[in-house]
Amino acid sequence: MAVTDLLFPDHTVELPAAAGDQTASRFEPDDAWLAGASREHQLAAMWRWFATRYDDPREAVPHDESGDYLYTDGGPFKASQVLRERFGGVVADDVIATLLDAIHREVGEDWALRGIDKAGA
Repeated sequence: MAVTDLLFPDHTVELPAAAGDQTASRFEPDDAWLAGASREHQLAAMWRWFATRYDDPREAVPHDESGDYLYTDGGPFKASQVLRERFGGVVADDVIATLLDAIHREVGEDWALRGIDKAGA
């Protein structure tokens, strides 16, 4: 199950153009728009921001013979830390907590940095 399925089990959420450049390899929401957006749009925008920067370590990080991950980009990155640093003061704490609950249920607290390929994606 994807994080978006946990957040929005019966529908998809489309972000408006005012949210930011959704074609960018790393989505960066407009803070002024985000602060006034609906809770649903805030969750969707924060998830898009997070998902364009971080990967599930099970999919993105090699591990040694004992199963320990071998982070090469300074990880693991803590979901709660990076989301609160980026969105604290812009989005209410309870909205951030809702996203973190879904992230923790799907993958956990530790994430790997998502690489950007030569095409920028």
